[in-house]
Amino acid sequence: MYVRDYMTTNVIACTSETLVVDAQKLMHEHNIHRLPVMDGDKIVGIVTRTKLRDVAPSPATSLSIWELNYLLAKMKIREVMERNVITCSADTTIEDSAAIARSHRIGALPVVENGKLVGIITLTDIMSIFIEVLGFEKPYSRLHIQKSFAGRPLGEITSVINEHRVEIASMFSVSVPRTHQKDLIVRLKTDDPGPIVEDLRGRGYLVEVSR
Repeated sequence: MYVRDYMTTNVIACTSETLVVDAQKLMHEHNIHRLPVMDGDKIVGIVTRTKLRDVAPSPATSLSIWELNYLLAKMKIREVMERNVITCSADTTIEDSAAIARSHRIGALPVVENGKLVGIITLTDIMSIFIEVLGFEKPYSRLHIQKSFAGRPLGEITSVINEHRVEIASMFSVSVPRTHQKDLIVRLKTDDPGPIVEDLRGRGYLVEVSR
């Protein structure tokens, strides 16, 4: 899974000379939360709806409401934009893009190729991709196998599932902070995981079942 397959290519952007009030209108009209700031094809900054909502001239406490509104109406994006823009490329994997966004505590990554903005991918996009790929919204049976990697091969679990001719929708390991153990989450395309659960428990696995 690569960013190029999921990014939004029709990117709504502004320039550093765009007025703050116009940028706010643009976000409202397109129901978006951030705007890349462009200088031609080059991205020079990014601004978020939260940032625009919070901006105010520094001497605000000494100004009248009319003076304050006047200054706000004249304020430009270059005065409030974030200049250190964290980006990714179209060939970045979805997994890596999620890690980049998380490590920098940002909600979106502009996608840049050869110095030009070609798209944008948001954390909402990334979350939707993981939900779809892992089948979280599908009515599959969910097995939580505790301590599944405690000296035992993963193939033992998959062999049991294969013996029952049930398809695995998704499988991933999770590290449980409270117990410092590695568990396995398996989603199965079946309404009756009982026989599989019984066989796994018979082999000594601790298995919880849910949907």
